[in-house]
Amino acid sequence: MSIFQRIATLTKAAINEGLNKLEDPILMTGQYLRDLDDKIAGAESKQRELTAAAALLERRHTDNLALAEHCEADAVTAMREGNEPAARAALEAKLRYLETAQTSLASLEQTRSTLAALEVDLAHAKAEFERLKAKRAELTERARKAAELAKQAAPQGERYGQPGAYGYPLHTGSASRGFERMENKINEWESHAEVSAKRYGSIDPAMNSAVEAELERLRQRKSE
Repeated sequence: MSIFQRIATLTKAAINEGLNKLEDPILMTGQYLRDLDDKIAGAESKQRELTAAAALLERRHTDNLALAEHCEADAVTAMREGNEPAARAALEAKLRYLETAQTSLASLEQTRSTLAALEVDLAHAKAEFERLKAKRAELTERARKAAELAKQAAPQGERYGQPGAYGYPLHTGSASRGFERMENKINEWESHAEVSAKRYGSIDPAMNSAVEAELERLRQRKSE
């Protein structure tokens, strides 16, 4: 599993605990973004480590190849001089250097592969962070407007049940899916606020007639 497949994922227990304590999608989305930003920072640190490791492995590979060539030259010289034991020792050293060079090369290729995958994931995570940050700003404004509309539309006694009275309840999963669910929830709030505005923003004709009748009754009583 890729690092950034887990980058914005919270455990269900943590989600439930957060919802129970906060029940506020503005705070929840902010926490998602902070967690994601921390993961990105950690990945960037890992990227720097891998880059340094790749440079070291590349230098080690090059150095060992150079040493192997030097040993080859020493072996040739020793054989030319009739010093076979020295030639043997030089060739043994050459083979050890070549083995080390091959090991360094394999590690270098693996490190470069890991680094390339990490860089792709980092680019995706940074783009996702910017997208979610913009989405949070949008959802924050929509939630504020929905809560304000519901608060203004509802009678005083009913306002404490509207979104915004004690926060903005919303269930979230991973960062991206959580934002989508928040948007769906805010859609519900907007619909609820519109219904409330229509319900309390206009007077029921039947109720109006009844009120007028009561007023007339009191007027008659007053004139008696």
